[in-house]
Amino acid sequence: MVERYIIVDLETTGHAVSKGAEIIEIGIVIFEGKEIVDEFKSKVKPKNNVPSFISHLTGITNEDLVDAPTFENLAPKLHKMLQNGYFVAHHVPFDFAFLNESFEQVGMGPLTCHTIDTVELARLCFPKAPSYKLSEIVDYLGIEHYSPHRALSDAYVTGQLWLNIREKLEILPYHTLQQLKPFIPSLHSQIESWFDNLLEERRYNYTTDSFNDYSIYNQKQEKKIINSNFNDWLEAKERTLPYELRDQQREMAKTIYSHVHEASHLVAEAGSGLGKTRSYLLPSIYNGLNGYKTLISTSTIQLQQQVVHEANLLTQQLDLPLNTVLLKSPRHYIHIKRFQTYLDHFEDYSNYDAVLTASMLIVWLTETQTGDVDELNLPTNGQQIWHYINCENPHTSKEGSYFHDALRNCEQADLIIVNHAFLIRDALQNQQIPNHDSIIIDEAHQLENTTRHQLARQLNYVHIVHLLQDLQPILPFDLIEQARQSADTFFRAIYLAVDFLHEDDMLTDTGKAQLILDESNEMLLTEGDIKEQFHHLSAILGQIIDFTNQHALQKDWYQLLIHEAIQQITRFKQTLKQFFERAESHIKWVETNQYGAKNAATLHIEPVSVSETLQSLLFNKQPVVLTSSTLQINHDFKPFLVQTGLPEQTACVEFSAPFDYQEQVRVLTPNHLPDVTKTDLTTYTSGVSDFIIQYMDAIQQKMLILFTSFDMLRLVYKQLKRSKTLEHVTIIGQGVTTGSREKLKKMFETTDHIILLGTHSFWEGFDVNDQSCKTVCMVRLPFETPSSPIMQAKRKSLPDQNTNTFYQLALPIAVQRFRQAFGRMIRSEQDRGVFLVLDQRIYTKRYGQTFLNGLPHVESIHATPEQVINDAKIWLT
Repeated sequence: MVERYIIVDLETTGHAVSKGAEIIEIGIVIFEGKEIVDEFKSKVKPKNNVPSFISHLTGITNEDLVDAPTFENLAPKLHKMLQNGYFVAHHVPFDFAFLNESFEQVGMGPLTCHTIDTVELARLCFPKAPSYKLSEIVDYLGIEHYSPHRALSDAYVTGQLWLNIREKLEILPYHTLQQLKPFIPSLHSQIESWFDNLLEERRYNYTTDSFNDYSIYNQKQEKKIINSNFNDWLEAKERTLPYELRDQQREMAKTIYSHVHEASHLVAEAGSGLGKTRSYLLPSIYNGLNGYKTLISTSTIQLQQQVVHEANLLTQQLDLPLNTVLLKSPRHYIHIKRFQTYLDHFEDYSNYDAVLTASMLIVWLTETQTGDVDELNLPTNGQQIWHYINCENPHTSKEGSYFHDALRNCEQADLIIVNHAFLIRDALQNQQIPNHDSIIIDEAHQLENTTRHQLARQLNYVHIVHLLQDLQPILPFDLIEQARQSADTFFRAIYLAVDFLHEDDMLTDTGKAQLILDESNEMLLTEGDIKEQFHHLSAILGQIIDFTNQHALQKDWYQLLIHEAIQQITRFKQTLKQFFERAESHIKWVETNQYGAKNAATLHIEPVSVSETLQSLLFNKQPVVLTSSTLQINHDFKPFLVQTGLPEQTACVEFSAPFDYQEQVRVLTPNHLPDVTKTDLTTYTSGVSDFIIQYMDAIQQKMLILFTSFDMLRLVYKQLKRSKTLEHVTIIGQGVTTGSREKLKKMFETTDHIILLGTHSFWEGFDVNDQSCKTVCMVRLPFETPSSPIMQAKRKSLPDQNTNTFYQLALPIAVQRFRQAFGRMIRSEQDRGVFLVLDQRIYTKRYGQTFLNGLPHVESIHATPEQVINDAKIWLT
């Protein structure tokens, strides 16, 4: 018998029938097998008016529905049509429940057919897809979607998506289907009998392949050794490029080659938009052709991927046989044997995220060649599984390890691309990165902070409790309970001590109290009852290590748990011990959440300076080139050299950006907002939101808004979302809108009228493509909190204790971040932009001019909101 699939899509006025939401359009496409046999569409007249934002989304107005039938009129026909087959929808729980509640309202019984959710099955079958929103998953699969948010069109593409899902399941290896079988009954989609039939059909085409062969290496291509002069080579190769190198790029490339060739270090500041990546790739490619391996490190994984893309594109344009490999830390790669052990002992079928994650991984392993988790779009809670099945454990065997596969690729590579965190961690611990002849450190202004974070230690109650939960199958209940109670008592005592000792001005902008362990309070916090509780907790953690070492358990999965547990507990004990030891080289502090539980205290330990560490790890061996758009502070490289431990005589060069900023950028500040430091958060954000609403209403373009805190971002986001003026503007925010940084960036690039609110990672490394006119808005000058532990520690480390900390430390760091934000503006000669600075201190404080002096020569205007908006409108149009 041919299966019947009823593909359904509804357009509604809201999410819940119980709250008055109604159907305004329904589309149905019916498949028998893989053929469309029928379709149905109808608008539906609601009892209430259609909200304006729904009309804007769907294009359906109240006037369109005047002559449409009511749902009550359509219900008998629909009820009959929707029986006797699989009910298929994209996010089926919504459509199925909404229809059944609507049927109930008109006195009809519920539908009883089996359901299929194409969201869920698309996640399972296409685990690499960047998004499972209907418009984005069909775009990923190359399915044309003519009328998004219209019911019949959405039903049609959902049907095509279902066919793609079927085809993917039907071509999976038989062994893969067998591994999926235990998980199918726990899915929302009721396809158990359908899947069993497929498995029976495939049994006759059995293949022994389980997972994709992980031993796929990039083969090193034969290269002809180039002995020509680099300058001559560059001049000859430039003629083959589809663009002309800028003078500054050419000069930077030659300077880098010269220093690497002479085995000397170089610090190179390249103005924003210069194209520094291409400048350092060209000499690296040339060196690769001559048999020299270059290690390139950048600040984030996203930038790693951008560098790899640029390197591959450049070698393709130059028609050169060069091998570039992206290498991440072991925790990014799956270990096949550990994953197989996890599957063999899987029992948590009631945990939906675990079921879906395991199913996605099974399918993914039939297609991945890297084993890199960043290829995946895992459920949030599914990430918890990853640390058990990745390659990070030092006891992990090389067999089945995608990380060791990547290392072998690097042996054959000319360029190895890593990130700062992995570079430092590997140098400190494993030293697994293959030997290389030179290092180029991009985004070098982040190197000091990244190194400090790699050397930092944190510990809190939640860390210990999560570990104890993982160890429940192994440890006696009494030992687990003793450890939990001891941790609770210890962290409660720490919390109370901080609550007693801290002052109100020590609160962070998220309401957390920070207490630095200086001479005045270290004795109070690390002696007496707290120290006794520390010894008790440390002793119990030692007992857990002894127990796990002494009990050789038979189950392989428990052995994995033991290895993980011993590593974590050992780190916990080391952190506790270090916290109660005196060390001038480290800053120690406790952070408590004033709105959290009474044991919500976190111990922090960080080195004050990392210059000696960096010097010994990086600068005593091969030549190193450090580059960024913001390495100077007040036009001086010396602070950067001191931070990183580079010798004072290190060559430092500035390459200016090739843009006419005077003709491309305006810096504008409306003069009506109050001083942010003297105004409560709600009042200030209300003023910010009102101005942004006026500005967007007049400009009608895109806007990137940068914040220094999530609290301020969330408040502005909520206020903008409530604005009727911005109903037609898409508003997305980091941490409040679902999706990764890259997804938000893509939305920003592909949507016409959009506001993106970002913090931290959006201040740098965020280049908006295909947008010649842009507005970047800085809500607050990016000062580090003066009372932050690191700022306090750096102040104490200054040679002259009478030095003005603000001008010596806080201001230079803030100006550097300010310059990074400005760098989001102009990336090409065609760009034109407005840089809005809402913080009045840039004009009302003496130090404000220092920020403006840190920018290229541009016109800055401080005027009324109306004048600012009018000036921006004229400038951008």
